[in-house]
Amino acid sequence: MTTARSEYKAAHRRVVEAKGPAAHHACDFCGTFATDYAYDHQDPAETFRDGFLWSESTAHYFPACVRCHRAYDRAFRQHGKTALPAVAEALREAARDHYEERRKIVEAATEASWRARESALAGRKERRSTADVAAAKAAEGLMSRAYAKGPSGISAEELRASWVRWAGEC
Repeated sequence: MTTARSEYKAAHRRVVEAKGPAAHHACDFCGTFATDYAYDHQDPAETFRDGFLWSESTAHYFPACVRCHRAYDRAFRQHGKTALPAVAEALREAARDHYEERRKIVEAATEASWRARESALAGRKERRSTADVAAAKAAEGLMSRAYAKGPSGISAEELRASWVRWAGEC
């Protein structure tokens, strides 16, 4: 006799067979590599049994990373199907903001790296000053926090201050 758990797992295996491994796709929300397929909760013929909810149709599954998949499922459990489109848009917006923040940090670090390189090549600077070392450490810490904590990890003021330190305007 088949159990709800085995049927749930079989449905997910069919999705992987039809669409390939989730790791070969980008997350529908944030664009990072997906880790599994998430059910969109839109199938009118969905199956719910013994605490498991799934669809027999592979069309109702999309690739998602762990973070986005958990947020999407949490929203479904707390607010139902009606909240899912708003949750999906909020996840996409947060990912865009996070991407912009990281892009600015990398841009600032790249600019500083080129300035140091050009300065060394021109013979103007053979040794880094204490201020350059301090600015490099501050920017490294800022980048670490940005990658570790996501969009809320650093403020716009910190980004501007880091840019000023890197650009040498301070």
